[in-house]
Amino acid sequence: MKILTILSPAILAATAFAAEESSSSSSSTESSSSSTSTSSKLPDPTPVGEIWNAKWKAADLSSYTKKCASSIELKGEIYKLGELYPTLKTWAPQLKVFYNKQLYPGSWNGVDKHGNDRELLKLDYEALPFAVREWLASHPKQKHFSVQEDIVFFAPGAIYPILPLFVDEPDSDVGECEGVFDDLDNYSASLKDDAVLGTVEHKKGKGKHDVEIKISAFQAVKKVTGRDEL
Repeated sequence: MKILTILSPAILAATAFAAEESSSSSSSTESSSSSTSTSSKLPDPTPVGEIWNAKWKAADLSSYTKKCASSIELKGEIYKLGELYPTLKTWAPQLKVFYNKQLYPGSWNGVDKHGNDRELLKLDYEALPFAVREWLASHPKQKHFSVQEDIVFFAPGAIYPILPLFVDEPDSDVGECEGVFDDLDNYSASLKDDAVLGTVEHKKGKGKHDVEIKISAFQAVKKVTGRDEL
């Protein structure tokens, strides 16, 4: 079976040169053209995971109250692309087809390590929260989560754009928090009043590929001061 490769497309700018040199200098001109073409290579698009990674820090929350705070812990496995064979050879062909010509969403915090250092998570499909499974069912053309029977594969960066869907509403504030995580329009990577914010943490598990993931979400509500009440 073939090795899976998921490479972000790079766009090369077209370069034109006037052929004013004599035939004796043609090799020099070709070398210059090749060098200019390489140097004009445009940067890869920003991974979606990096776009949705939190743009705030804990210290920024001092003037906000956390409402509806909740979290979930998931256990799975993580693999670099260079490690897919032979361990994941059963799923590799379909992964290659699924991710063909798709932009890599990034790893933790949306960082793209490129090449064989790119990472994929492997989880039991039923381990995904109901809201995530429901979202996948309603978005059959999405290209971040590869579902193969009872297994799902996705890059860590794929969590960030739909992060609130991974988290259940807290039991203590059911009425006040009902639906707050279901509507992704409430979600923001930047700190602002009434926005749903989230974080993703991870640590290595016991096995070589084991990983433990903690996903947290809450609604940030700006504190009311005496001056604000006037």
